[in-house]
Amino acid sequence: MSYSKEEELEGLLVENSKNDWYNILSLRYEMRLIVRRLVLNIAMSLDGFIARKDGSYDWIEGHGTDKYDTVLQFDNQKFFNNCDTVVMGRKSLEDCPLEMIEGYQEKQFIVASHTEQTDYGNVRFVRDIIGEIMELRSREGGDIWLFGGASLVQDCLEAGGIDHLIIGIIPTILGDGIPLFASLLEEKKLLLVESTVTDGIAMLRYDIRR
Repeated sequence: MSYSKEEELEGLLVENSKNDWYNILSLRYEMRLIVRRLVLNIAMSLDGFIARKDGSYDWIEGHGTDKYDTVLQFDNQKFFNNCDTVVMGRKSLEDCPLEMIEGYQEKQFIVASHTEQTDYGNVRFVRDIIGEIMELRSREGGDIWLFGGASLVQDCLEAGGIDHLIIGIIPTILGDGIPLFASLLEEKKLLLVESTVTDGIAMLRYDIRR
């Protein structure tokens, strides 16, 4: 017996198995049910760390000259304007006050937490963050900014949920810290769509090849 894509999707949703997230997303892409992008935008040291072991990020800065800047520049303001939702882990929320995010008052914050937390203002805590992201991506709206941290990025990569990556390579070698990428069940192929340099920070933009 053959099933339609709608019936196959419904069956996968009913099973609700984590191993099926990638298949569910693939079907939703085919059926054009994905209407919003999940975009990872994060800074990383040259040796692959996003923070020191203690979670600090005071090292995130350029090299102090525009001598080697490219003519084309990454439009950070446009990125902020295009995102109306920010997804992050609870530790990231603790390490980075919302006030540090431009235009935070107009954005919705979805925070992954394994324990019960009290929502406040424009911040909402959820346990099933992958399911929440899938639901968000099926609604009309702007891009969804995947802020971090590393474990949440890992979960989203494994689920096949990230559409676009913006990686700012900071001209610093930390030597130790919290790595952005850990072991994955399978490799992810990328397509480099833009590379720019601002104050020694290489901004690399990739699409996920599906």
